[in-house]
Amino acid sequence: MTTPKVVTGMNLHVAGYTRQSYGRVNGSETSPASQRAANHARFELFAKESAHQGRDAVWCGHYEDVGISAYSGTERPDFERLLRDCRMGRVNVMIVYNISRLSRLEPRDAIPIVNELLSLGVTIVSTTEGIFRPGDTMDLIHLIFRLDAAHQESKNKSTAVRDAAAQARALGGYVGGKAPYGRRFRQEIRMNAEGKPVAVQLLDVEPAQADVIRRVWKLISEGSHTIGSLCTMLNTEGVATLGTARGKKSAGSSWYPKTLITMLRHPHVAGFDADAIYSAEGRVTGHRIRRDAEGRPLAAWEPILSPEDWFALQEWLDARPVRANAPRSSGLLSSQGITGCACGYTMSANNSERPSYFCNRPAGKPLSDAPGDHLGRSYISRRALDDFVVRSIFGLIAAAEYDDDSRDVLARVAAHYAEVNETAETAQERRTLVQERADATRALTQLYDDADLYRGDAIGRQRWANDIRTQQARVAAADARLEDLGREGTLTLPIHEWSASDDPDWNGDPLGPGTWWASASLGERRSFVALFVKRITVRKALPSEKSRGNKAAAVIEPRVTIEWV
Repeated sequence: MTTPKVVTGMNLHVAGYTRQSYGRVNGSETSPASQRAANHARFELFAKESAHQGRDAVWCGHYEDVGISAYSGTERPDFERLLRDCRMGRVNVMIVYNISRLSRLEPRDAIPIVNELLSLGVTIVSTTEGIFRPGDTMDLIHLIFRLDAAHQESKNKSTAVRDAAAQARALGGYVGGKAPYGRRFRQEIRMNAEGKPVAVQLLDVEPAQADVIRRVWKLISEGSHTIGSLCTMLNTEGVATLGTARGKKSAGSSWYPKTLITMLRHPHVAGFDADAIYSAEGRVTGHRIRRDAEGRPLAAWEPILSPEDWFALQEWLDARPVRANAPRSSGLLSSQGITGCACGYTMSANNSERPSYFCNRPAGKPLSDAPGDHLGRSYISRRALDDFVVRSIFGLIAAAEYDDDSRDVLARVAAHYAEVNETAETAQERRTLVQERADATRALTQLYDDADLYRGDAIGRQRWANDIRTQQARVAAADARLEDLGREGTLTLPIHEWSASDDPDWNGDPLGPGTWWASASLGERRSFVALFVKRITVRKALPSEKSRGNKAAAVIEPRVTIEWV
């Protein structure tokens, strides 16, 4: 819209303002279009009336906010621009369809805005309610009554919507807006406490979409995909997103990591009832599981994934690497998160002609006083470090016969090995317990975050304390049983298999021909290292430790610290 000129003399510079509380899903702007037409028609009439009074009326265009409620108090960009133009003298007549388009706030909050407009000499014209002129006391009183009526109308409507939602939820209905991915609505008539019929929306499983969710979880659980690769697969196969399934504005939408993660995060996938969590801007940022008096999730719908699988999926999403699209590497110590530089940054592997691990410290970062900090990159031979770490593990195994510290490490490795290789029944119980503990921990976090909501009176504080104790008891019970499973599930490490060779000329080298290591896959080798090693820290080489073109001769042992499990 062209910026209107500054008002001069007796000219009337007229602008229209339109507002629609909620943007339509299909982009329809029928309501604003109707308002614009009515406002412009009112301007034509106003211009004729003004001409008879010897004043010219100039149309300055429309200011418009779509998808913003005047009741919420949320900032309206075009309304603020209109106020600014009124303050600068560019507009002195404002036309609105009705006063509710201008404001639905309480009169005490809206009157300062109206008073300012009137004090600036701005005339407010409503196409349905008349003209409110500056300096006219009766017009001001009439305007205040209209503002109050608009506020009460919105307040009553808001209350009615909340009451209807509460009643529908009490009767087991879904009140979360549109049906989420994997679901479809089914309407059912239920009787309320007064015996009156109430229509509620129930969530049924949408088979095709539910199959997509189950397939995604299967691929994730098999370890064959990342979120990015899953999105690529779904887009390549032409799997419809929720927007595509609904058509209209988002009919051509594609799968993006954020879209897929939001879908997988929704508690309805496990059949749980949930409340939406809103940001300060009114956007849904997540969902809070609704719980019973004992703090357990409320099951409301037929699950698409079992609760156990859904909680496992949440753990996988929580544990995803922050770095997206990290390149795949054949390095033994890559992709496990156990190798880091002494300066605190992670180390990555390259696949160059002379493969190495290198520190990810940003180039040009100033040197600090932190231990292990260094200038520039820090490199270490990949072959040499891999060999050193693996031989250190076999050295620890051999030393366990006579060294107590090595024997303790081996005992912890055996416990870990038992967890990895335990029976299906024990694994299922352990998985359920871990998920139970994680759910109780999430509930505790939620309770601590919401602590201020309980501090209004003694009853609220007591309820909060009881809920805290309930979740703490769940954590303690899960911990106790997990400890029991650890004692019950001891398995013998296959040390002989790891350390032997079927080569008749074997010289005792655990990495030599015919050994388990020589025939193991990269995945098996990585799993072996992960059983023993918690952390590998590499410091930058000193000038005297750097090789001169011979990687095999590079100093390794003084630079490397291994922390065992």
